[in-house]
Amino acid sequence: MNNQAFYSWQEPYTAAIWETNDLLMNGRIDKALCAVEQRRLSPVETNSDEDRALSEAETGIQRLITRKN
Repeated sequence: MNNQAFYSWQEPYTAAIWETNDLLMNGRIDKALCAVEQRRLSPVETNSDEDRALSEAETGIQRLITRKN
């Protein structure tokens, strides 16, 4: 059984991470970044599982942007 929580921002983030088509990559990254930023506009408990996951996602998105350029 999987005990990991699923957060709404994870779907666009996962889509960006797994995208292999360069023509679709920019749009996927934009959607992921927007979803994470939208979530950050609401309170997230510091050092919670979601807070750590958001931080990892933010790092992952920045790596995608760097790798793409």
